[in-house]
Amino acid sequence: MATIGIADLLTPARVIPQIRAADKCELLDALAMHLAADSGLSKEALVAAAAVTADLPPLMLRGGVSLFHTVAAGLTRPIAVFARLRKPLSLGGFGDCDTDLVAFLVSPADTRGDHLRALASLARRLRRTDVLAHLRATKCRDVMYLILTSDEWRASQVKMPSSSNASRHFRI
Repeated sequence: MATIGIADLLTPARVIPQIRAADKCELLDALAMHLAADSGLSKEALVAAAAVTADLPPLMLRGGVSLFHTVAAGLTRPIAVFARLRKPLSLGGFGDCDTDLVAFLVSPADTRGDHLRALASLARRLRRTDVLAHLRATKCRDVMYLILTSDEWRASQVKMPSSSNASRHFRI
């Protein structure tokens, strides 16, 4: 059984530093649009896959973090998109905590084991308080990607800047 890391799921292009959404449907639509860009599937196919699980509450990890997940035919491997919302949304689930960080995982329909390994990998990373604090503190896509996919940012011993030119402070 091979481990699935977040770097296997995300690309820098699928990390969205700020996204606007008025509700859950608008959020899933926007996330599907970003996944469609390099998944080989249309936005409509991804929205249809998301609709199958749209009535279920997302996996709520810790204050303000939600993880949507579904399966879709036509994929060869699990893929994900990650976003920080400009304005937190109430997405249901326990505790009525508004979500400001969200991931959307889509896996091939015939690989349930890979889906669960990918889901576990995302959940492990997104439950770390240091990761969440730094994701909320920066607006730079490249820095967010680095925070999500490795611990290299911790070794820099540099306080994470919140400006959009944050990536110049790190070796990315």
